[in-house]
Amino acid sequence: MKVLIIGNKFTSQMCTYLPAMAKAGGKELMLSNLTAGNTSVESHYRNYTDENEVYTYETYLPSITEAMKPDGIALHEAVEDDDWDAVMLSQNIALGGIRESYNPYLAELAAYCRLMHPQAEIILIEPWSYGPGCKKKAFAEAYNSDSEEMYEKISVSCQAAAQTAEADRIIHIGRAFQTARKTQPGISLTTDGENADEAGRFLAACVIYRALFNESAFGNPFRLPALPDETDDLLRLVSEKI
Repeated sequence: MKVLIIGNKFTSQMCTYLPAMAKAGGKELMLSNLTAGNTSVESHYRNYTDENEVYTYETYLPSITEAMKPDGIALHEAVEDDDWDAVMLSQNIALGGIRESYNPYLAELAAYCRLMHPQAEIILIEPWSYGPGCKKKAFAEAYNSDSEEMYEKISVSCQAAAQTAEADRIIHIGRAFQTARKTQPGISLTTDGENADEAGRFLAACVIYRALFNESAFGNPFRLPALPDETDDLLRLVSEKI
């Protein structure tokens, strides 16, 4: 399977353990993540139309768990680089719950990717909400510093954006984070309320693994030594319920 993600530093965090999980599960996965910092959907669109060579092209070859990271790549170069089975798109976290921030940019990008790869699934990745205690200005101004309120806005915005862009489906990373936080109070899944910690990265990998391969993370032998067994079990269970 060949997967391209047009994302940002957060999708890079989501991918941290996915290649290792795929290898452990005996899956052939070529994974490329196109990232330029905290890029928004609008910025991706403008980088595409202006042919800006601003991206790092993080690519994991099948069974390889270390990424190659060439810089100075344009968006169209990555999209047209291979015969992708799936192209994933994602808004950044701060704008994830701002419905108007997706339009018309997500639909335009999806249309371009669909034109280049009519056989590929077009997938929207739902970002997570900021964790409790996050000090980001956007958290206070747009979401009243409330993680649950932020997630609800992200959920509604992603559903609407996916429908407008005619995406094939949504991968609900945000829902997984909120479910885990509710199931085990005190778990943040972030280091600073924003960036994913090891548990958050592992949970995201479990969710994407299940979505791509239609296979439970419980059957996958990959483990993080730093995660307690009970946390590992919880995160795999959450990924089953998304």
